[in-house]
Amino acid sequence: GGRSGIVCWIRFMSSRGAIVIIDDDERLLARLRALLEQAGYSVTATSQTVGAARHLARCDLVILDFHMPGLDGAAVLASLRAAVASAPEPPLFYLYTSDTAASQSWQATGFDGVFTFKGDDERLVLQV
Repeated sequence: GGRSGIVCWIRFMSSRGAIVIIDDDERLLARLRALLEQAGYSVTATSQTVGAARHLARCDLVILDFHMPGLDGAAVLASLRAAVASAPEPPLFYLYTSDTAASQSWQATGFDGVFTFKGDDERLVLQV
């Protein structure tokens, strides 16, 4: 929150606008990809957590679901952060959830921010 949120927003909005969305719901991925592409972003959407790091090379923002089959968002986040640890400008990692407990502990989990109200597509586009 606060000032760091503004700095992240300025950095993101002044860059290429490439987004990776990782979620296990294929319908949600298709819907969000279409909405964010319509808003002018370049979007890669995947339900695969294994191998997702290959999409991060030219990415500015990763939107990550917290509740994934077999792994939770924290484990996926740790893996992705390790994959971009040596990148000159690693992407921002934002949690995407409607889980109140997860959304309140995003900083402790290691995310750069949180998009709440999962399922409210218009609000997500505004938050991005």
